[in-house]
Amino acid sequence: MESIIKLRIILDATEDIFRDIEIDYDAPLTHLHLATLDAFEWNNANEMASFYKSNEQWDRGDEFPMMAMSPELPSMESATVKDLLPDAKSKGLYVYDYLRMWCFYLEPMAVTAPQEAGSYPSLVVEFGKAPDPMSKEPEGLDDPALMEALFDEPGAAGGQSHMESTGDAELDAYLNDDGTDDESTGGNENIDDYRDQF
Repeated sequence: MESIIKLRIILDATEDIFRDIEIDYDAPLTHLHLATLDAFEWNNANEMASFYKSNEQWDRGDEFPMMAMSPELPSMESATVKDLLPDAKSKGLYVYDYLRMWCFYLEPMAVTAPQEAGSYPSLVVEFGKAPDPMSKEPEGLDDPALMEALFDEPGAAGGQSHMESTGDAELDAYLNDDGTDDESTGGNENIDDYRDQF
């Protein structure tokens, strides 16, 4: 017989904000992802997210991202709620929106048999008003080094940005190209200039 797990999902915020949901223990994590957003009324939120196995100190363990980087790696589509929370003492984390880093703590409360008239996942307890998902300031935007890395701000030398050396002189010259014509191309500036040469 299928099992239903009741989870308390607590938003990491200054106020107490949590939701209790019931979901099929064997449901893919994609269902828990959508059920969490729905429970906090973030239905139109479309940012990236991940689940993590955790412990008593709420450290991040194994990750279950929305999409796997390769077929053999776990993802929300291939892993189930039971994979994330294998027993009643397990804990999990749900991180939504990698810029704003909304963090939710997941704690199992009970595992029961499904009710005959039950529909899952279902919201069973709602406590506290959820904030707007865009209300939190993105993290790290006040870090000048991060901003320079993200937006490749021009360096001091001639207004050109520069990259660190790769150790390959030819590759470095290409990556740090200052826009001057390359002798090997005969002064060609774009691909259209090559058509008359062949």
